[in-house]
Amino acid sequence: MKRATTQRLVASGVAVGLVLTGAALANALWNASTRISVPSFPVGSVAFGAYPSNAPQAIMSSNDGDAVTVVLPGSRLAEILTPPEETTEPLIWRFTAQGSALGITGMNYDVEVREQRFGDEVYDLASGHARPNTVLGKSTMKIYRAGLGGDCSAIPALPDDADGRNIYVFDGDDQVLQEPGAGIPGESTAQEWCAAVEWNAEEDGRYRNTAQVVAVGLNGAQAGAIDDWHAAVGVPPSLDMAGTYRSLAEAEGVGEDGAPAFGRGGWEADLYPDGSTEPDVVIALRPTVTNLNPDFSPSL
Repeated sequence: MKRATTQRLVASGVAVGLVLTGAALANALWNASTRISVPSFPVGSVAFGAYPSNAPQAIMSSNDGDAVTVVLPGSRLAEILTPPEETTEPLIWRFTAQGSALGITGMNYDVEVREQRFGDEVYDLASGHARPNTVLGKSTMKIYRAGLGGDCSAIPALPDDADGRNIYVFDGDDQVLQEPGAGIPGESTAQEWCAAVEWNAEEDGRYRNTAQVVAVGLNGAQAGAIDDWHAAVGVPPSLDMAGTYRSLAEAEGVGEDGAPAFGRGGWEADLYPDGSTEPDVVIALRPTVTNLNPDFSPSL
């Protein structure tokens, strides 16, 4: 069996001819996917891109093998703060990796959650820990491959070495999109991914009540009954309280009898952020090209 070799593509330049080595070959493969007829190029041709699964028209394509990104909108994450009644299911968002590799080439890629972004503010997520007091910072996000038909219901359990991070990517390294030499001209391969985000709820409690009744009947016999009921008490999702709004009012006047009158009242309300400034989450997918030639090891 021939061993496939894998190389990261970071080359630039213009490919010339068909007998190519090193960086020239890598760049030629990417350029070939858009600049010449694929069947006439015997070495190989590659293409790679990614998009939110509900917006395939928004595909971002890789140029010269650079990483592409998809963005989970902060407004979507903010929906966790206002879930439908009696809904405890995690938020699910999907994205798709798509590509093709012809000739002797194949295609692998890596998936990583790169950063949170709001306007000009960027928060690095390489550590897996999100920015404090954000929806993501109070949740757990799991990135994993979708099942058949885009099914995201099989959410992975946390690994045994889970360390309290907010972000976990399952099998995101060197994911095989297409084996070397298996490409079919005119066709591409798509793989769907799931992002499941679940609020790290505080411990819930229970409200319990017990009632007992004792009475004496007309015949003098004593009768009694006891009953109880309870209700689950849950803490709704919310960011840290921003402050308390307090208002005081005083009024003075003179009554009908001429006597002075005075009154004072006050009220207050706790203020919580509404999630409108929740940062977007940037997910990066970086492609690599594999090939069937075990003797070929370009320095890219």
